[in-house]
Amino acid sequence: MSTYAVADIHGQLNTFLAGLKAIEFSSEDYLYVLGDAVDRGPDGIKILQKIMAEANMDLIIGNHEFMMLNSVDPSGKNEWNGKDWDLWLFYNGGDKTFTQYETLKKAERKELLKWLNDRYVVMTMEVEGRKICLSHSYYKNGLENLKYKDMNYQDVWNIVWTSIYRDDFETRGENIYGDYDYTFVTGHVPVQRIRKWIEVEEDFGCLKSFRKGNLIDIDGGCSFGEIDEVDNGLIFLRLEDMVEFPVPYVG
Repeated sequence: MSTYAVADIHGQLNTFLAGLKAIEFSSEDYLYVLGDAVDRGPDGIKILQKIMAEANMDLIIGNHEFMMLNSVDPSGKNEWNGKDWDLWLFYNGGDKTFTQYETLKKAERKELLKWLNDRYVVMTMEVEGRKICLSHSYYKNGLENLKYKDMNYQDVWNIVWTSIYRDDFETRGENIYGDYDYTFVTGHVPVQRIRKWIEVEEDFGCLKSFRKGNLIDIDGGCSFGEIDEVDNGLIFLRLEDMVEFPVPYVG
């Protein structure tokens, strides 16, 4: 049995399926998707449905699922009216997800929303004697292992949006992670952008994780879609030994 993590699939179902094949994922294994399964690519809803249907897969809420949950009608009606609808639909690729979402029957939409509300935002576990913390991006002590439905808007926002690798946050460069004895595995910011930001020339376009201290970022830039400038796709990380499996983008 192996335990894997992957992040930021962003609606790219073909790349996700190629990754499962590459790691020879079986019913004996377990996979955590660290948020942003949806948006930008065309098949976010199909990816959510696949994760939901598999007993050995789980999703941790990312900022794109967060925007979705704060945009669509919570009763499952085929409409959007939440506080994040503008941010989601017009600025972050949510229109592609909503187009697929509105084809579902109302019962299917309600089932999906209920499942999303029952997902965790920060998860901690021990794998082969190593303490691991999984989140989409940030960490806040005391908010571990809480379901989305049991957290307030601002606490979730702080975890799924905040990053030490983005210019638009005051936390830029702040290494809070070294204060804790977890190995932190996150996504949210593509590794190619992190390397460009810190001016690592030789590895800039490589499809491999970015590791610093006890923090590992595995966002492989699948949100870019088809792009020539860098190698992008998904990065599957095996938690037992932290070996990674890069999976190039598949259109």
